[in-house]
Amino acid sequence: MKYQSLTIENFRGIEKLEINDLKRLNLLVGRNNCGKTSILEAFFLLSGMSNPNLPVTIHRYRDLFITDDEDFSYIFTNLNFETPIHLKGKLDDDKRDLKISPLYTDNNPPHSQKNGDKVLSNQQEIYTASTDIIHLIEGIKYEFRDSHDQVFHGQISLKESSVSIPRSFKEVLKCSFLNPKTSTMTPSKQIENLLVQKRLDTVISVLKNIEPAVVDIRMGGESGLIYVDVGTEKLMPMNIMGDGMRRILALLTILAETKNGILLIDEIENGLHYTTIKLAWKAIIAACKEYDVQLIASTHSYDCIEALANAYTEMEPEGDDIRLFRIDRDGKKHTAFSASAQVLRVGIEKEFEVR
Repeated sequence: MKYQSLTIENFRGIEKLEINDLKRLNLLVGRNNCGKTSILEAFFLLSGMSNPNLPVTIHRYRDLFITDDEDFSYIFTNLNFETPIHLKGKLDDDKRDLKISPLYTDNNPPHSQKNGDKVLSNQQEIYTASTDIIHLIEGIKYEFRDSHDQVFHGQISLKESSVSIPRSFKEVLKCSFLNPKTSTMTPSKQIENLLVQKRLDTVISVLKNIEPAVVDIRMGGESGLIYVDVGTEKLMPMNIMGDGMRRILALLTILAETKNGILLIDEIENGLHYTTIKLAWKAIIAACKEYDVQLIASTHSYDCIEALANAYTEMEPEGDDIRLFRIDRDGKKHTAFSASAQVLRVGIEKEFEVR
């Protein structure tokens, strides 16, 4: 199951943006603050549209901890609760539609003693006389539709410490999100899961394309260390094999864990030396095909873009399963310009600025 298109309305700094013609491998590029991370977050929220906890999760990725329901304003354009968020996506055999709006509770100030145009409460608080109702934010609410246009509802309230998730909706789309911090972590738990499920062999076979000496990968018992058999007398701890190899193994592992799903990666070049980026892309391209995963990633690096174009050309000379999307921002207007595999190849050859 893969996204073909995404429409964003009133999410973060994006008032309106449409992205079309998504492929198996998609790379988001553009200047700083153009909205690349926000686009990945929009994919994440839409992919988990039955889970109102996800807005809290994406803020943790930004080192921002939501402690009050008013803090949910950070996901609304201009911090304005009055402009509901609307995310829509079309997939191969599915469509998704999610609306996020504030959860209000109405409150009138207590009246006790009238004094001209003012009202005095029992707590000696002075209110200006008005017919307005005070709207207090007590969370956010979800309204989402499945491919059959059946409507479901959910909500989250930090004040009430409650989350409402529709039990009648069964999520079938798997989606993982890696940010620059989590993407470089050694995935010992994921490797253990693959080992138990007897699915680690495919990771090893892809890894052999990068390092032919790799024979096996094993876990170190209670220590949780990952060891690699490279044909020497002793197993070699992954920690001493270099950051590039560790990063590639982390990516291959999460790709295997996300089988038949969507993988989102913010700053995919993070943790990779420019000399290993092409090898990493070859492993990613092979793994995405092996595990039927759609990759949507962002990058600031021209080396990363060039490495993807070259790696894909070598592996799929006539292929057209990658897209580069340059996100432009002119004031409040966002636009996504796409480049096909062929256009990207020509652009790299002629040294065009494709970021």
